[in-house]
Amino acid sequence: MTDNTDSKFWRFLAIALLAAATLGFGLAGLCGAAFTLMALPDVLSSRSGSYAGAALVISLPSLLIGGALAWWCARFLRRAWLRRTRP
Repeated sequence: MTDNTDSKFWRFLAIALLAAATLGFGLAGLCGAAFTLMALPDVLSSRSGSYAGAALVISLPSLLIGGALAWWCARFLRRAWLRRTRP
């Protein structure tokens, strides 16, 4: 195999991995956003005995970390997609 073929294969593999990571972290952030929105009414109603605080402890980091990692992976994916390989 030539060096150009190897670089195309590794580029394809990197783009596929970044796409999967972007989708996975995006879904984690979306899940965190959904659970945050579902827990907020219980937190604001000040009812006793609800587990809304525990839901926020889990959902807020998922929202923030998942969203940040999805954004970071999307940036790298865009760079890898737009970068030209040498002929």
